[in-house]
Amino acid sequence: MSEAPRQTKGLVVGRMLGARVVIQPSTVLMLVVLALIFSSSSEGGITQRAFSLGVVLAVLLFVSVFLHEVAHAIAARAFHRDVSEIVLTLWGGHTSFDARGMTPAISGVTAIAGPLANVALALAGWGLQTTGVLTGTADGVLTWVIYANVLLAIFNALPGIPMDGGRVLESIVWALTQDRYRATLIAAWAGRIIAVGMVLYVILTPVARGDRPDLVQVVWAILIFSILWPAASSAINVTTAMRKREGTSAGGLMARAVGVPYSVSVAEARDLASAVDATEVVVLAADGEPAGRFPVSLTDEVPQALRVTTNLQAVTIPLARGATVPASIAGDALVAALRQWWGRADAWVVLESGEVVGVLELEIALKALR
Repeated sequence: MSEAPRQTKGLVVGRMLGARVVIQPSTVLMLVVLALIFSSSSEGGITQRAFSLGVVLAVLLFVSVFLHEVAHAIAARAFHRDVSEIVLTLWGGHTSFDARGMTPAISGVTAIAGPLANVALALAGWGLQTTGVLTGTADGVLTWVIYANVLLAIFNALPGIPMDGGRVLESIVWALTQDRYRATLIAAWAGRIIAVGMVLYVILTPVARGDRPDLVQVVWAILIFSILWPAASSAINVTTAMRKREGTSAGGLMARAVGVPYSVSVAEARDLASAVDATEVVVLAADGEPAGRFPVSLTDEVPQALRVTTNLQAVTIPLARGATVPASIAGDALVAALRQWWGRADAWVVLESGEVVGVLELEIALKALR
């Protein structure tokens, strides 16, 4: 499951619940690979019949994955979320929906819906099997579908990101601590532990029995590790950056400034800045709006004897009209406020209760918010 509403490249095969249903080309490759793996396990080797049966099993596996993703979409829609995509990929699938204004309940319920769908499919298959209607190959296929859905439910319920169980863990910690960033970090680290644990289990369990690890199982464990570890690590890196950004405010990044009327002299501006330990001066136009700025150090170039008679025009750097931000604005709101001025302003005046308190330079903002 994914919460990012980005369009995925692939074959659009239709729409469901308002979402594009997309199959990536790599899905077909994996279907063929799975069909070969399934057919090679038959007693007679890879025959036409065995391969055909392998294709059926692979298709049914992807149908189970698809229904898992549809369950995510249904849950999201139940919370009045727009679902943009249901995608089948090389390693499974993901569902994209509007994740704005998420809560622990919405995130947790939407996440657990997928594994519960696989449990429901397994129970439905078991119920059908108990009737005895299917026999022979058909019954064998049904047994495999039940088994596959049980495994899908268990794997996806593991309590670590990127599995659905990781999102459930994240939601629980989020609800308890009211700190989503901490919750995500805990769930992502759990994902890393699970990734390492799978490899160690596959290797050490047979060693403990005095046997050699099964090569195929080791390869699969490493493949799963190569998916889980990077995904969990990405969640940690993104969350760490977002947490840093969330705590970054205009007031915390600004250089202390004082607002002065355009009519004062350089000497008067220096005195006003010194009185409040300001390193920047913001020049106010006749209507009281910021019109320019300059660092106090720039006035050192004006000879002391001339500072009383030199007006501010000699040292002022023009400011884009309206390029102001409140001192309290932080995180994504700060990024959005600054973004509309990128390319038109290299500094913003920081205001508190309508009064000039600082200057925020573009270079400093970009370094802090990257």
